[in-house]
Amino acid sequence: MKKKFSMPLSGILVSFVLASLLFSSVKADGPILSLDGMLPSKSDNPDTYPVLQEPAWYFGISWSENLNEPGFIEGKAVEYYQRFYEHSDMSVEFYVYLFSNLSNAEAYYNRTINETKSNGGYTEVSIPDVFAVVYNYGTQEIGISWGIVSNVVFKVGVYTANIVEDPTDRLVSFTSLERTRILEKSGLNTVPEFTSLIILPLFVLATFIAAKIAKKRLSIKMN
Repeated sequence: MKKKFSMPLSGILVSFVLASLLFSSVKADGPILSLDGMLPSKSDNPDTYPVLQEPAWYFGISWSENLNEPGFIEGKAVEYYQRFYEHSDMSVEFYVYLFSNLSNAEAYYNRTINETKSNGGYTEVSIPDVFAVVYNYGTQEIGISWGIVSNVVFKVGVYTANIVEDPTDRLVSFTSLERTRILEKSGLNTVPEFTSLIILPLFVLATFIAAKIAKKRLSIKMN
C-alpha cells in the first residue's frame, strides 16, 4: 500500500519540477523584443558604465541601421571618439541588429563571419563567444568584432588614425561592454526564478506528502 501511494505522488512531484524548469527555460530564452538601452549612451550612469565617459571619450553621433535581410526588424548604432592631437584619434562604433527570431539572426551572423574569413587579411583576436579581428593598414588599424545574443546580432568597431596604439585591448573591453549590456538589458543573464504559479502547487504537494508520512509513522507507532 505504501508503494502504491508513494509512486503516483513521486511522479506528480517530478512532473511539477520538470514543468517549472521548462517554464523557466522558455521565459529566460525568449526572443528579445526591443533594442532600447542596448547601446552605450552619453546619459549613462558613470558608476554603472564608466568606460565611455567624457573627457576621455566624447559622444559622436547615433543613427539607425537598415539591413536587407530576412527577419530583420531594426538596427541602431552609436559612435564615440577620443582625440589625441590634430588628425590623430581613435573612434569606436557600436551596432545592434534586431531580428524576428534566432534562426534569421544566426543566418546573418554566420554569413557575415564566413565572408570576413574568405576575404582574409586580418589577425584574429580571441574573445569568448565572439568572432573578432584586427586589420593593420600601417597608418590605420581597425578592430572589428561580431557577436550574437538570442535574436540580436551586435558589432563593435574600433578605428585608429595616425596613432601607434594597437586597438586590440580596446576591442576586447568594448566588445565585453556591449555583450554584457545586451545580456543585462534583455534579462538573459539573470537566473530565472520560479513563479508563484509553480511554487504554490509544489508547496502544497510537499505539505501533503509530509502530512501523509507523519500520519503513517504515527499509525505504526500506535500499532
